[in-house]
Amino acid sequence: MTTDMLLFLLLIILIVSTFSIFIFKDLLYIVIIFGAFSMVMSLIWQQLNSPDLAITEAAVGIGMTVLMVTVVTKVGRRPQ
Repeated sequence: MTTDMLLFLLLIILIVSTFSIFIFKDLLYIVIIFGAFSMVMSLIWQQLNSPDLAITEAAVGIGMTVLMVTVVTKVGRRPQ
């Protein structure tokens, strides 16, 4: 029963993080939210007994977050 509640809580966090991307205008905040989204998604894969997908999601999420932070620092934090 606690696993179902944990999955439900993680899914709520995913939904909130998805909609919060539309609220913020600062690109660095959006990248940070994307990193959190990826981390929560890897936790969900782990809870669903799929560790291979969890590790892949974590690795790709970290790589993409670092890449996007690099791009945001080069381009600027506010869109024009």
